[in-house]
Amino acid sequence: MKKINLVLILSLISMKLFAANPGDVIINEIMWMGTAASSSDEWVELYNNTDQDIDLTNWTLKSEDGTPLMILTSTITAKGYYLLERTDDNTVKDIAADKIYSGALSDTGENMILFDSYTIVMDSVPCSGGWFAGAKAPNYSMERINPQESGWLT
Repeated sequence: MKKINLVLILSLISMKLFAANPGDVIINEIMWMGTAASSSDEWVELYNNTDQDIDLTNWTLKSEDGTPLMILTSTITAKGYYLLERTDDNTVKDIAADKIYSGALSDTGENMILFDSYTIVMDSVPCSGGWFAGAKAPNYSMERINPQESGWLT
């Protein structure tokens, strides 16, 4: 029994040691205002900064006020993207959404926080005082210029 418990404990420790680190997956782009066709056509893009696929099962992306709340599934490929679209998969026509979410992003700004499955903050974009970039007319997204840089930069 002691041997089984030790193996289980060591397995759990090694899983945590090889889990993603803050900054490995980032909030890369936010289309917070929707598109010219519909204000509901919002989307969020995550980016994997590493050379390894990362399992996003039970990760969450949410605003500080709790809505929207996006519970992630599946895997983000090495140096790849993970697309979350609001309501349906029709906003970004040439790329299939990895996740459909509900709940609107505020046009006046949101503090967006990405948590791993252990509720460790992986990334955040603190925009409660207003989005750092992007515009409603013409509609264009807020995009992180350098995925190695902090989302706290304006």
